[in-house]
Formats: sequence, C-alpha cells, structure tokens
Amino acid sequence: MKIDHDVLLFATRLVEELGESAIRISRVRLVELTAANNLRAAAFWRDVMQTSERLLAERSPALAPPPTSPPMKAPPMTAPMPSSMTAQTVTL
Repeated sequence: MKIDHDVLLFATRLVEELGESAIRISRVRLVELTAANNLRAAAFWRDVMQTSERLLAERSPALAPPPTSPPMKAPPMTAPMPSSMTAQTVTL
C-alpha cells in the first residue's frame, strides 16, 4: 500500500483543527478542482477527504468517555419561583 505522507499530514491537520468540517471542506475543494479540470489536484483532495473520513472514524470512539459511573442527578431546586414572576412570564 502506497502511503502519501503529504495527504496524511494534511488530513491529520485538517481533522485536528476542524473536526467534522474537514470532510466537508475537502469535498468542496475536490468539486471545485474537478470543475476546473485540475485532475491532479482533485486526486490529492480526494485522498485527503478519504483519509479525513478514516481519521474521524478512528477518533470518534476515543472521544466518548467510558461510562464508569451513573450520570449525576440534577440538584433539587432550593426555592420555588415567586408567583409574581410566574405571572410576568405568562403575560409576556
């Protein structure tokens, strides 16, 4: 398998800085270059898009923290809302 280090570096940097938007940006760039008939640059951006998708797929499970404890309950309200505030909210 041929590894293009420029594609890998560029895709990694895009994913680090832009996250999910990296795929959309690389796809837009690919469409622009394909429309301009710049096939070599379009091939580069196609590889960047595919590598970005792969990097995000690998990174996604790592972002979610493992469920080690049950979720915390919301703290109880200490004081009920005054009736005058309730009336103001309803009339607005």
